[in-house]
Amino acid sequence: MKRIFIVIVAFLFTIAGRTQESQNTFIPQPQSVVFQQGGFLLSQDTQVFVPKMFSADLKPIVESKFKSDAGLNLSVKTGSAKATNCILFEKVKSKAIATEGYELEVTPSKIIIKAIDYAGLFNGLQTLAQAIPLVKTDKFVIPSMSIKDNPRFHWRGVLFDVSRHFQTKEFILKQIEVLSSYKINKFHWHLTDDQGWRIEIKKYPNLTQKGAWRADRTGIAWWSRELATADEPKTVGGFYTQEEIKEVIAFAQKRNVEIIPEIDVPAHSKALIASYPELFCYDVVPDGVNFEVAVGGKAPDNALCAGKETTYAFLENVIKEVVALFPSKYFHIGGDECNKSNWKKCPHCQKVMQDHNLKDVEELQSYFIQRMYKIVSAQKKTMIAWDEVLSGKGVKGATIMAWRRGMHTPELQAPREGYPTIMTSYLHSYISRVQGPTFMEPEGPNSVLPLSVVYNHEPIPAELTKEEAHRVLGNQASLWAEFTPTESQFEYMLYPRTLASAEVSWSMPEVKNWQRFQDALEFDHFARLERAKVNFSKSMFTVYPAFAIDQLNNEAIVFLKTETIGYDIYYTLNGEEPTITNGKKYEGQFKTVPRTLLKAGLFTKKGKLLSTITEIRLK
Repeated sequence: MKRIFIVIVAFLFTIAGRTQESQNTFIPQPQSVVFQQGGFLLSQDTQVFVPKMFSADLKPIVESKFKSDAGLNLSVKTGSAKATNCILFEKVKSKAIATEGYELEVTPSKIIIKAIDYAGLFNGLQTLAQAIPLVKTDKFVIPSMSIKDNPRFHWRGVLFDVSRHFQTKEFILKQIEVLSSYKINKFHWHLTDDQGWRIEIKKYPNLTQKGAWRADRTGIAWWSRELATADEPKTVGGFYTQEEIKEVIAFAQKRNVEIIPEIDVPAHSKALIASYPELFCYDVVPDGVNFEVAVGGKAPDNALCAGKETTYAFLENVIKEVVALFPSKYFHIGGDECNKSNWKKCPHCQKVMQDHNLKDVEELQSYFIQRMYKIVSAQKKTMIAWDEVLSGKGVKGATIMAWRRGMHTPELQAPREGYPTIMTSYLHSYISRVQGPTFMEPEGPNSVLPLSVVYNHEPIPAELTKEEAHRVLGNQASLWAEFTPTESQFEYMLYPRTLASAEVSWSMPEVKNWQRFQDALEFDHFARLERAKVNFSKSMFTVYPAFAIDQLNNEAIVFLKTETIGYDIYYTLNGEEPTITNGKKYEGQFKTVPRTLLKAGLFTKKGKLLSTITEIRLK
């Protein structure tokens, strides 16, 4: 019986190794992966050893990971490792291993993860966890392999907008758990905007008593909502207490995630102005100005007064409270999309412009941002701002988030002018845009950002010199929340595009491969997300239709596309649901009669439907 067991295990080792090597399903893709023969048998008898200096934080993380991913309650100790059947986390000195990097060695007798810091050991654990098969058993075969891995960028970020639609503390903790498993290490928390102030400020309680709540416009399109009135109930919203903020920060720190708070000023401040109207321009407020928290869509009169000293005193007090909570070296002040029309007429703003010899309101914005920079710097923090702050006189010493493209080229301007720059391209990284054909996706902007576009993004522009490129700190995906009122919708927009962004941010371009990534999702990571009870999109498999009506010949000319590789499109024109037996395989553009009902889907060679059926009338 013993001999039969040994033969079965040896067979499993061989199969597991070959399967892992052929699929190579790690996300993000490591710098180097070399598979060997055999494998390590992970079981309840496996012992784990962690460095004593990291045991307080790393031990519970390791225990939790093996419990959630393998159902094993492993013994985690400090000290020297056993000779066999053990996993060793080892802090080392090595010039070959960068900050946050690691080396992972799996042999039949033991597993060793080496790093120079806690972050590297944490990241090595995440890669090891992805090598644990998804099958439910009490013994897992992890293929023998040698991995050497360092991050391309040390800013691998994601932005959560919780102002437009509030998300609970528990939901935030869940996402940090998932995102950190893909080596996302920066959580940019957009805490304030026109539609809600989400952080408790003890000195100014009205920010959450009034600013965190708005009138209910559920069911009305975001851009069609009428302004709130003073007397209607304000029932939609929420905020985080300072104790909840501390809890989230502590949770994130153990998972190598730095949380960067954003208090967005001088614009996007309607919730702030609604709470403290004295920070608005003018002494006598013009007729028609609404001082209620925005309910959606555009928010007129949402810029703070740049000419009142009380504005700066107020913001200094707010910033002092916020930075006291967040250990991050960074503080984000926003600075974007400021409507300066009130500044042009405000006597306080005009006086400041005259007193400081400012030629226009662009320079007044620079004056405002420079005042913010001094306040933030006095708290020994590095100020981050959106790329609009480059206008006027700029703000030397700040870090820039370059989001605009096209008419504006901050991705070039900022690093060329000496600014540390984080790439947050709205063309490649704004995952608030829908990820499939607009008529098939949930409500969102009339703009598509497919998974493959996120994945194939190159954050460093080719036009930059080597010195300029060195100023690019990293890459970030941003989820603005106009169209994510529920947790399910929020997750649907996050995943899997944040996984693509994670690989863009971590992996060197030469090891990236779109087909390998799409296969890793289909055959491995979608199941891992399901296990974590995460709602995700499969829009990568959707068929995109395009057609033109040839009126001269009374014909519809049809094109079908999909972003994935290796599958076949089948379609019907008779109203039936397509299959590989009753449908016609798409081989290229074709012609049919106008007003025909087209149905198309993406199928595997075995006939499995991968996508939602695309259905459109050709008219």
